[in-house]
Amino acid sequence: MGDLCAKNVKNINLVGGDPTSDLHVILEAMKYIDMNICFLWNSNFYNSAPAIDLLLDVMDVRLPDWKFGDDACAERYAKVSNYVETMKRNFQAVHEERKGEIIIRHLVMPGHVDCCSKPILDWIAKHLPKAVVNIMEQYFPAYHAPDYPEIDRRPTAEEMKEVWEYATDLGIVWEPATYIRDVWFPF
Repeated sequence: MGDLCAKNVKNINLVGGDPTSDLHVILEAMKYIDMNICFLWNSNFYNSAPAIDLLLDVMDVRLPDWKFGDDACAERYAKVSNYVETMKRNFQAVHEERKGEIIIRHLVMPGHVDCCSKPILDWIAKHLPKAVVNIMEQYFPAYHAPDYPEIDRRPTAEEMKEVWEYATDLGIVWEPATYIRDVWFPF
């Protein structure tokens, strides 16, 4: 981090799956940063409450993933329990403390519009109405996906359109806004 600061970087991105396993090292290293720099926490956000509490005062921007809107789906595909309540608790903690910015990344899973995408978007619209959501279509079937035929494909154009329209109807800010030389680049 010190070397990066010496190069006058604009921000430092702490990236995982989940960088929480290195949280003690990250927090210790931050003690030695003597310049004002933006810290970005890029994780799956399936963190413990104590980890979220430690991060509240030190992170400026959060890029959390929120993949599953249903605990049965999270248990089946990610082998994690109590996923939905953990995610809601973590988002609510950051929101209530008004600590930094949140850009929620939602990866649309094939065949999981009704059980996952819509419940997530409903909760965000109700509890985090000013949140920016990156609705991602980048799901790619790899690793153990062939073990689950129902997700061993990419999301269809129809599924993506349904999620985008649903988010729009809820008033969620999700549409890409990156323009370069009058050419639009979707995320």
